[in-house]
Amino acid sequence: MATGAAGCFGYIVGLFAMWATAGRDADPSALSVSFVLAAMLALVAAVGAGLAIAFVSRAGAWLEGTFLTVRNLTTRTVNLALARSVTLRAISDTQAAVPSDGGVVLTGVAVRTPLLTVVAGGTTVRLRLRSRDGTLLPPAQMLVLADALAVARCPAAAEAVAWLRTMAADPRTLLL
Repeated sequence: MATGAAGCFGYIVGLFAMWATAGRDADPSALSVSFVLAAMLALVAAVGAGLAIAFVSRAGAWLEGTFLTVRNLTTRTVNLALARSVTLRAISDTQAAVPSDGGVVLTGVAVRTPLLTVVAGGTTVRLRLRSRDGTLLPPAQMLVLADALAVARCPAAAEAVAWLRTMAADPRTLLL
């Protein structure tokens, strides 16, 4: 639905550009070029909306044994036991609020989001430990992730495991 609406919006913008550039007394070749421009704008808008919808609707992560899989537009899997490097750091995100009219408003409040990055076998997986709505990963899931990561024998794996367990016990440690 949103992709179709974006396509229609792009087409309308293209038609407006056609009317603005060609005018009433334009020759047919100018109108055909403007029509192609309108169609291309519609296609770009529809593809952009489709990619945004696919990114949000496909996003997810799961753990099967020591295999961590993160899915966005693409799906990447790493074996935590064979990881070459592990980093866990906090990134700052701007928090969004949803007012009663349903719109999205950036509040300007910075929220610290833990980001786990694992490199294994030429594949890099990045896992945000906070959802898009601002909810931190539940403590039980953090502990399961820490247990799976505990088998990794690479730089910073032990520190990441300790930080995950500390956050599971007290999420306020993100503020430190």
